[in-house]
Amino acid sequence: IKKYSFFKKALKDSAEFIKHNNPDVVILVDYPGFNLRLAEELRKFYTKKIIYYISPQLWAWHEKRVFKVKKYIDLMLVVFPFEVDFYNNYGVKAEFIGHPLVSRIREFIEHNPKRIRALSDRKIITLLPGSRKDEVKHHLPVLLEAIKLIKAKIDVEVNISIAPGMKKHYAEFMDQLSGYNLTEDKPYDLIFKSDAVMTKAGTSTMECTLLGTPYLIFYKTFPLNYYLLKPIVKVDKLGIANLLLEKDSIKEFIQNDFTSEKIAAELLRILNDTDYRNKIITDLKEVWEILGSKDASINAAKLIKQTAGI
Repeated sequence: IKKYSFFKKALKDSAEFIKHNNPDVVILVDYPGFNLRLAEELRKFYTKKIIYYISPQLWAWHEKRVFKVKKYIDLMLVVFPFEVDFYNNYGVKAEFIGHPLVSRIREFIEHNPKRIRALSDRKIITLLPGSRKDEVKHHLPVLLEAIKLIKAKIDVEVNISIAPGMKKHYAEFMDQLSGYNLTEDKPYDLIFKSDAVMTKAGTSTMECTLLGTPYLIFYKTFPLNYYLLKPIVKVDKLGIANLLLEKDSIKEFIQNDFTSEKIAAELLRILNDTDYRNKIITDLKEVWEILGSKDASINAAKLIKQTAGI
């Protein structure tokens, strides 16, 4: 609501730019609230192909938006195999191009071989509290209490990954963060070298999955937000690995289940139960097989050229 005038102007400017330049193809990327409105506006005058890259998660919520997709979009380029069936069921043409993180993380792993540490080494845990102010506010206190419970059982080294621009929101917690490694660096290296990760739901769960480090997922929002959203969310899992594997491989602690006691117990199990840990690692490798080795960018470019006839 606060940025209504900004988005209204952006929509008008985008449509006018496309009308003036008449490109061979229009490619929309993610962000359905804006892009589907733009597509609707474009179809008043634009007769060439409109392609959507990175599907909005309509299979999870706001499923009715798929009818706008069917009306205005010529091709959906999707990053998860199951999204093809979802769109085909509604008569929408969709192509699985691979996931953009696959090639990126494969390259990272090739250049950063994992160091084998002695069993007696202290365990390394990385926390990813979130990239928004409210996420840090809701998540960090519970995570810090969980770390206290874990430290009472085993010797651990703790990394806290601070999302870009979020450092100021950690100021009120600084007296509790002594002895922890706070970093704003890209989290790939932290995740890869950790024994376990505690991450909020989101893209970071996909990064943990592909990097192969066992992890748990958490998320907590304002109670009103949760109870308003819960009835319209169509999936019972937030972790994309769990959705791809069609099972609860990675434990999820959402809203009232997000307690220091529960996540500490799960983290200790990941670290101490070898069979359980190895089962998670095996499941994470299976996600690589599901996603395949396609280079998403190259595949997207080929399909865009083919669809647009250029």
